[in-house]
Amino acid sequence: MSQSPKLGLPYLEMSQAQKEITHNEALLRLDALVQARALAQRNDPPGDPAEGDLYLLGDSPSGAWAEQAAGRLAAFYGGWIFLEPQPGWRLLEAESGRELSYDGSAWQALPALQIPSLEGGWISYGSGHSGVRYRRDIQGRVTIEGAMQAGSDGPVFTLLEGYRPAETLVFAGWAGTAACRLEVQAGGLVTVSASDSVFTSLSGVSFYAAA
Repeated sequence: MSQSPKLGLPYLEMSQAQKEITHNEALLRLDALVQARALAQRNDPPGDPAEGDLYLLGDSPSGAWAEQAAGRLAAFYGGWIFLEPQPGWRLLEAESGRELSYDGSAWQALPALQIPSLEGGWISYGSGHSGVRYRRDIQGRVTIEGAMQAGSDGPVFTLLEGYRPAETLVFAGWAGTAACRLEVQAGGLVTVSASDSVFTSLSGVSFYAAA
């Protein structure tokens, strides 16, 4: 049976009998993968799973999972269905509170903070103050914070993919004794204007990443 290339959703076929079976299988896969939340990573299936429970298979699956490869997802809908992750898939691991991303061979924990390489002569402010950094929470909200010095107006750094807005956004920052303009472009470039080379803060910038 043919299926969609990304999520493996089975297609309905012409003259197919019992189309509801194929349709319902696609719905179950969507229910498991959209806003995915795995309860935990483990090797053995739980004794009394609830409908809709999702697990990340460990290094040595056993029992009803014994024939499955490590790293696959196991979802329970009256029985176990197994999902092959694709590069770039993300999920929340509820047991640890970590956000995980699949890199094509294994699930990796996303770092709590991203520390960018600064351009335009900018360096971290120092003196016990936080340098420039950014994070994304599980709802997709990106927050930039920290202070810098010694640079000039123009590009400061570029956000990683997955941390960028859908459209260019403009914010007010603080530079020395006056406000400055902060711009976050859809391509990820962060720029400043009316900045102060002695002290410019990027704290307070927050937005939702593009879907």
